[in-house]
Amino acid sequence: MAKQTVFDTSRLPDELARVTQELAHAQGELRHSHQRLTALHCLTDALASSTDEEAIIKVLTKGLPSLVDPVMVGVARSHRNRAWIWSDSQNREREAQVRRYLMRRLGQSPAHDVDSDAPPRGGRSRHLRLVPSSASQQAMQEQDATLGEEVPLALGSEENGLLLVQLKDPDHFTPREREALETVGASLSLALRHARTQQRARVMALRDPLTDLLNLQAFESALMRELSVGLRYGVPACLLLLDLDFFRIVNDRLGHTAGDQVLKMAADLIRGTVRDSDIAGRYRGNTFAVVLPHTDRQQARALAERLRERVERYPFTIEDGQVRTTASIGLAAVPDATVVSVAEWMMVGDAALNDAKAQGRNRVVLHAPKPPGVACAVALSCAA
Repeated sequence: MAKQTVFDTSRLPDELARVTQELAHAQGELRHSHQRLTALHCLTDALASSTDEEAIIKVLTKGLPSLVDPVMVGVARSHRNRAWIWSDSQNREREAQVRRYLMRRLGQSPAHDVDSDAPPRGGRSRHLRLVPSSASQQAMQEQDATLGEEVPLALGSEENGLLLVQLKDPDHFTPREREALETVGASLSLALRHARTQQRARVMALRDPLTDLLNLQAFESALMRELSVGLRYGVPACLLLLDLDFFRIVNDRLGHTAGDQVLKMAADLIRGTVRDSDIAGRYRGNTFAVVLPHTDRQQARALAERLRERVERYPFTIEDGQVRTTASIGLAAVPDATVVSVAEWMMVGDAALNDAKAQGRNRVVLHAPKPPGVACAVALSCAA
């Protein structure tokens, strides 16, 4: 006779409840993992889509809280000694401490911090320094112990970077969250490298490849800005057009390679003579252009004469010896009743430059604006 198994049906509800609870927990874990993966995908995709450095940092600080629970996020790169700090409390003193910490970790000197006048500190030890009573009545003690979760950023062979995340509850930081943070660090590294490449490309698109001065398109944009200010507010600005005299002879006798060398040295000479606020560009061939913001005719003429004298005295050294040359400079200023567009500003500058050549070269000629009545009569005669 077969033996029958007897089930205790009284325990079935408890077993079913346990299984149901485990299933609900597993479903919750699966849902949480799906949400985390979705948030991670959205963040990495947004980082990859950003081509501006500041936009990348904003995307990071906005999307990171969906993956971990940070109270402060810091990103630092050794290039230009830069660091970005975000905190939920906006504690400036704490942010400054994190910035100093990041710079030390990258082997940089925090030159732009509020505590830059403090004596230099050592590597991995504790430091105690006195704070002026106006800033604080307590002594501050900074430690080089790890301030949070760190992810190195691969920014290239010549630059280091670091992502630092301070967590609200570091004791419950899971391995999965660590993996997500490392994935974010890898995406952040790629985004910052891409942004830097894009920035270099944008800069190169505005530069003349031979002289590294602004190209004509970029220079005309600078002219438009200064002309708009001059027309609206009456602020003076001047345009210099500089032409190297008899430059064609250099190309014909010594070759275009020697001519290019002379143009490069002339560009360096212009850069070293004009002020930091001035904008220099290559106008065409052997003609250079400089716009002088907030500069009247007298000031511009003095700078133009100084530039002309430097060109005349400068030994343009090339492989075959030295080239001596001079410069003719045309000067056109705004406000001018005859100038209401960039094309007209360039035209009167060209006219002044041609006058300088016609008068014997190696001189500065200032465009003399005609009175409104004379300018109107000239315009009518030209139209007729």
